[in-house]
Amino acid sequence: MAIIGKIRQRSWILVGFIALALFIFILEAALDRNSLFSGGGDSTVGEVDGAEIPAKEYSDNIAEYEEGLKMINPSMQITDEVRTQIQDEVWSSILAKRLLEGAIQSLGLSVSTSEMGELMWGDMPHPLAQRFLMNVRQVKPDIIDQQTGQINQGKIREFISNIDQIDQQNKTNFRQMLSAIEKLIQDDQVKQKYASLVSQSFYMPTFMAKEVVNSGRAAKVGVVSVPYTSLPDDKYKVTDAQINEYIKNHAALFEQEAARVVDVVAFDVVPSADDTAEVLQKINTLRNDYLASLPNDSAFIARNSQQGAQLAYYSKEELAQTVRNADTLFSLPVGTLTNVYTEGNYYLFTKIIDRKIAPDTVRAAHILLSLGQGTEADKKAANTLADSLIRVINSNQKTFGQVAVENSLDEGSKNKGGDLGYFSRGQMVPEFNDQVFYKGMAPGQIAKVETGYGLHIILLIDAKAPKAVTKFADFVVELVPGNETEKLAYDQAVDFQQKNQTAADFDKSAKSQRLIKNVVLSKNMSQVPQLGSARKLVQWAFQQEKAGVVDFFDTENTYLVAKLSKIVEKGLPKADDVREEVTALVRNELKAKDLIEQLNKAGAGTTDLAAIAAKVKDAMVTDTVLIRFSSAFVQGVGNEPKLVGASFGVPVGKTSKAMAGERVVFMVQPKSVEENVPEMEGDIELYKKQMQQMFISRLNFQSIFESISKKAKVEDTRYKFY
Repeated sequence: MAIIGKIRQRSWILVGFIALALFIFILEAALDRNSLFSGGGDSTVGEVDGAEIPAKEYSDNIAEYEEGLKMINPSMQITDEVRTQIQDEVWSSILAKRLLEGAIQSLGLSVSTSEMGELMWGDMPHPLAQRFLMNVRQVKPDIIDQQTGQINQGKIREFISNIDQIDQQNKTNFRQMLSAIEKLIQDDQVKQKYASLVSQSFYMPTFMAKEVVNSGRAAKVGVVSVPYTSLPDDKYKVTDAQINEYIKNHAALFEQEAARVVDVVAFDVVPSADDTAEVLQKINTLRNDYLASLPNDSAFIARNSQQGAQLAYYSKEELAQTVRNADTLFSLPVGTLTNVYTEGNYYLFTKIIDRKIAPDTVRAAHILLSLGQGTEADKKAANTLADSLIRVINSNQKTFGQVAVENSLDEGSKNKGGDLGYFSRGQMVPEFNDQVFYKGMAPGQIAKVETGYGLHIILLIDAKAPKAVTKFADFVVELVPGNETEKLAYDQAVDFQQKNQTAADFDKSAKSQRLIKNVVLSKNMSQVPQLGSARKLVQWAFQQEKAGVVDFFDTENTYLVAKLSKIVEKGLPKADDVREEVTALVRNELKAKDLIEQLNKAGAGTTDLAAIAAKVKDAMVTDTVLIRFSSAFVQGVGNEPKLVGASFGVPVGKTSKAMAGERVVFMVQPKSVEENVPEMEGDIELYKKQMQQMFISRLNFQSIFESISKKAKVEDTRYKFY
């Protein structure tokens, strides 16, 4: 990937990409060590086609995953949300191994040594290998030939052979990263080969292609219909046996996953008046301290602001999207310090740092040079080279584009003469962005700037839409609940739980509290609607054997007292669970039998729809209505897919028998059908090829895995432990 593509992004994206690669490798290695088909303890977190997944195997893999995270990014916090994501990734990897490993092995899919070498060090290395090379280049810049931009195979081999000679930390990191990426690439290639084999199995029969192409056809029909509402509900009594039979006959519609329904009383921890007064005093003291000392803005913000150093240029339109008083702030003179004001849960004051005219969009080109290991000597050498190249350009010995092609490390732009195209303010990393937008560069001017990616020689080609921008410094203190406030909410929640330990007491007392009813929980849910992160609540709910129990929970910014209201088991629901919904459906089936009999009797010996309708109470007749095959909607009747189907299935001029629809019983009489089938067989073949290409483009290993998982017998009981 072009370096500039990364310059346009936040630096954490690169770290995340490399980290992800390592995580997967660590996971795969752990899976291999734990022998997927061996035992490992009596406790299990699930089953795949009858094979148990030991809890120890699952927990060991999670631990390995978290260790990998910390190794790549020591400062990263493993929050509840991150931990849940890790758990899901581990679970998916175990399932993939169990479901697909045998098929992949039986097909003999593998990656040869020569193929692996090409993927790692060839002219077009795998994206993951490119990430490894980027890191290697930090300690060995000459692995990339600066003249050709290609990988120097000899230098790579030299680096790997002598890896033990670099410092211990880098040696360990590079060895681990190399192993990780090699494993990842190998695994990815095998998966890609498997997906390719599956995609090539796609076939669309000619008759199906014709039907799809013909989906735009239309029909003019006559319709007589009788709504189910024409018959009184109280005439049709529906029993539980009928409801259960309906559920059984329509199992695909009612199949449900295990769930739990809870009622929750929430005791929110919100800032009190005392908390507000304390924060207001703090921000005013901070403002007074600033006025007394007039310090360096960046240093003062970094030292005192809870949101770090926030210094940035905004146009009035951009500022209006971030704060409410954009007009006021933009009208203040440079150097002004505002009074304290609020933005949501933050108290802040702002200093007007600078104001200038800056372009909204620029076009620039750059030459990226290496800073080596970032030592002063390396930086001096890079700047010396840059100055030399600038002299060559300014003397017209070579154009900027020629110098970029010969010297730039950015593979994405060097062959375009370093041209980055047009981009807006804020798209580049701060140092690069500030240089081209705020340092007063004019088109045609050249400048140097150092970023985390190296030393850039920048040529400003064009600048558009100049407008006034203002630089602001925000000094921010967040309003958060104090210890006393949190203790008060905690005491209230505990008191409520202790006084209402039965379902009846809970229901009686909850009416006067902030009650959230009928919260539906799935067994692996981490974020709960209206409650946020509440994994402990979910775990508790699925561990209970009966409804009615009450318990206390501590979640982020909220204390909860919950009552388990209902246990929903996996499979088909009972009559009590879907009584209202299914009763109406069963009742309509009973009504349909009677209405079908009435319509068929009225239609005996005649095709006159008006005459048929005259014999049936509340029957409606439409002599001519246009129906399209691609739409289930029928003018004057409503959404009736069966009626649409019958309109194209009954011969023109014939009248159908009475049929049951979604809302009505109907008879249909097609008068004409407009076909849309291509005359040329070649058109059908072309369409078949297009469908095949579309299918292949959408298919990947993940979609195959998800499809196989749906058909497999997977039992997920992780909630017992996590």
